Amino acid sequence: MSVSKGIALVTGAAQGIGKSIATRLARDGFDVALKDLPTKSEKLQQVAHEIRQQGRRSVISVGDVSLEADVKRSIDTAVNELGGLDVMVANAGIIITKPISNTTVEEWDRVLNINARGVFLCYKLAAEQMIKQGRGGRIIGASSATGKRGDPAVAAYSASKFAIRGLTQCAALEYGSYGITVNAYAPGLVKTEAGE
Repeated sequence: MSVSKGIALVTGAAQGIGKSIATRLARDGFDVALKDLPTKSEKLQQVAHEIRQQGRRSVISVGDVSLEADVKRSIDTAVNELGGLDVMVANAGIIITKPISNTTVEEWDRVLNINARGVFLCYKLAAEQMIKQGRGGRIIGASSATGKRGDPAVAAYSASKFAIRGLTQCAALEYGSYGITVNAYAPGLVKTEAGE
């Protein structure tokens, strides 16, 4: 095994874009901590296996990104088992496809809690760890093309992705002096399990 370029934590890593990011980070020389829901443990194990096949280390943490204790536990797992945290990819997210008039308050809250609150918690807790380490870092969040322009039937999703753009800009300004960069990616339509 070659020397690691650093330690990354990817949320929503069991499938789709998160899995692709995690395996690419491993190919690029990072050891990777993986986080997703407990119901996706088997898929997480498969991703971890793929990463280890590339000669990198990988650990798994399950939980809900909208719960502060779960995000903290995932960061602690990366720190304690892999040696720190250099890259946080706050990728976990869900989409509900319904017109506004058919969207319940519970559905709205669920999307915003996972997509926006989850990214907020990942940014906040990752930055705290990176500042403590004193070596800077990279924080990356999942926005969307619908975070730049709304579309019909995805109001909660679009609102959550607009929120990530604003949060990312604020975090970049707050954490830049610590050597931490904060950016978001905004893909268009990507065929993943979440979008089906």
